[in-house]
Amino acid sequence: MKKTFLLAMIIVCCALTVSAQDSSISLDDIDAGWATKPISNVANGSFDTMLERFDQTWSTWMVRAVRNTMKKGLAKQVLDKETELTVTIDRKNGFVMVGDCGTDGEYMSACYWNRSNGHKLLAVLLGKPTDPCIEILCTYDYDPSKKILTPEPDILKGYRWHDRKANSQIFCNLPRKGKDITVDDWHCDNGPLRHTFKWDGMKPVYSKSEPLKVDD
Repeated sequence: MKKTFLLAMIIVCCALTVSAQDSSISLDDIDAGWATKPISNVANGSFDTMLERFDQTWSTWMVRAVRNTMKKGLAKQVLDKETELTVTIDRKNGFVMVGDCGTDGEYMSACYWNRSNGHKLLAVLLGKPTDPCIEILCTYDYDPSKKILTPEPDILKGYRWHDRKANSQIFCNLPRKGKDITVDDWHCDNGPLRHTFKWDGMKPVYSKSEPLKVDD
């Protein structure tokens, strides 16, 4: 009887440990809640710290993988050789990403800009290309005096996933080099377009739209 009880307790503990390690908030829940939830107690404006507080608030395996790779001091870490799922850390340009070779897996990228008022603008992009497809662009102002990340959902307003009608496909590309954001819009009357938003010192501002060059 004692052996059976001990075995049951071990199984329960193992299950709880696995659950804790694998705890993630769904992209749908993040999409529904991020824009109305400021993130407080952000000790400083370093990329690592801002991503840490974002992950503690909106936990995903992707941002967690980025943080683990950062802690190891690596510029690159392959998570799955078969799918080429890889974490990329570009500290010089303030950019990170998780993605594979195009297997319909979840993906993310993040970057930040220094604002002209001494604040920072943090952007975290989370997506899943399988049905139901979803992409979320979470953008925050970091105020160093208040140590708060405040959501700014109006950044790129009209060019975010949920700003369009159902089943439209519009994908954001955060900059690894330079400061401009591009948005690939696949549901246009005259064919797919790429919209460019140039950095004005405080935010990305719409600049132009041009035909999207699709690789053969």
